[in-house]
Amino acid sequence: MCRKPGHRVKAGHWLYRLLLVCCGIPALAWAAEEAIQPLEGIRQAAQQFLLAQPRAGKESPEIQLTDLDPRLRLPKCTVPLEVFLPSGAPTTGNLSVGVRCPGRPSWTVYQRASVRIFSDVLVASRFLASGTILGRADFRIERRDLTTLAGSYETVPDHLLGKRLRSAFVAGAVISPHAVKTVPLVRQGETVTLVVRQGGMEVSSSGTALSDAELGQRVRVRNEGSKRVVEGTVTAQRRVEVGR
Repeated sequence: MCRKPGHRVKAGHWLYRLLLVCCGIPALAWAAEEAIQPLEGIRQAAQQFLLAQPRAGKESPEIQLTDLDPRLRLPKCTVPLEVFLPSGAPTTGNLSVGVRCPGRPSWTVYQRASVRIFSDVLVASRFLASGTILGRADFRIERRDLTTLAGSYETVPDHLLGKRLRSAFVAGAVISPHAVKTVPLVRQGETVTLVVRQGGMEVSSSGTALSDAELGQRVRVRNEGSKRVVEGTVTAQRRVEVGR
C-alpha cells in the first residue's frame, strides 16, 4: 500500500524512493498519456478526408498513409480535428495532407499519403500505324492506375470503332479520345446520292460533294442534272438527304 506524503518511513531512504517509483510514477505516466493526441486519430482523420475528395473514376481510391513518427507528442485536441490540402495540391498521386487542432494549444502536422485510382481503359492490342481505321481486334481493355496517365483515356469501345488514328500507337499504349478522328462518309469530289422526300415519296438523283462530311453533318452538293448547288445532311455513306 502507498503511504501518504509526510509519513515517516522506517525502512530507510532507499525504500521511500522505491515506494515513489512503484506508486507515484504509473499514475503520472497514465495522466501524461491521457494528455497526448493519439496518432491513430490523426491518421483516421486524414484517411476519411482523402476518401471524400471528388475524383474521376467509379472505383474508390487506394490510399496508403505513411506512419507518423511514433516519438511525436502533441497535446490532445479537445475539439474536432481539421484536415486540409495545401493550396493547389492535387488529390491523387503522392501528396501531403495537413491535420490541425484549432483549439488551444493549436498545432498542425502533415501526413504523407499515396492516393491511387484504378479503372479499365482501352489500349492498343498491337502496333497500330497512323491512319488505321479501328476495329475491335485493334484494342483491348486493361486496368490501369489513372494517376500515372499523362493524358486522357477512353473507356467505351464503341467510341473508337470505325475511327481513324491520328498517329501511330505501340502495343499497350493507352488510346485517348483525342487520338482518333471520324472517317468522313462523304468526301469532296465524290459522287453521292441526293435524296429528296416529298409527300411520302422519295426522289433520288446524283450529285457531287463539294466538301468532306461526317455522319449527321451538313454538306453542299452540286446536282449533276440541274447543276444547282443544294445543301443536305449526310445520313449514310455517300448519301445526302435534302430538306432534313
